[in-house]
Amino acid sequence: MKLPLNCTTHYYDDFLSPSEADELYQLLLDEYKLDKARIIIEVGGKIMETDSFKILFATDRLIESNSHPEHIHGKVHPWKGPMAKLREKVEAFTNHEFELAMCLYYPDGNFFTPYHSDQQTSGQKTLLPSLSLGEERDFTFREVESENEAYRLNLKNGSMLLMGEHCQFRYQHSLPKEPEYKNGRINITFREPSFK
Repeated sequence: MKLPLNCTTHYYDDFLSPSEADELYQLLLDEYKLDKARIIIEVGGKIMETDSFKILFATDRLIESNSHPEHIHGKVHPWKGPMAKLREKVEAFTNHEFELAMCLYYPDGNFFTPYHSDQQTSGQKTLLPSLSLGEERDFTFREVESENEAYRLNLKNGSMLLMGEHCQFRYQHSLPKEPEYKNGRINITFREPSFK
């Protein structure tokens, strides 16, 4: 489904089957401990826990170059097993190469992401596949120029939001705080190589 926005953005509510989505969700919690991977930072000489639970999956090239230091971005894992297969599925579907995936865990609706635009590794043609696992959550877009909400949709378990040309330039997006959601959600966002 193409979203009614002034950019190239599509939503696929069944990119993964419910069983595939549930298995990946449990894998990221059980094997990779994503729900324990809270980012800790130093601010003014004090150690502080953030609200971010994050890990990365990356190619050997990125791991060897330490392009995403653990103390900033969370633990970095090599592509293997089900996550490598997921990467292959996303690359085949989009006909794009992705070196990196960022996995974020939201324990419940009190955890959210404020409005922002993602890095444009390929300029305004940057393609960002974003997969949702677990609890369904609302997701909103707003126009950069007016800051008016432009669109809201519910992201299903196993769905993929494919943010494409002009999306990051013309819009910001957010996962709003909604305390009525009581269960966990995982977001996996794939990133293109930064040298292209």
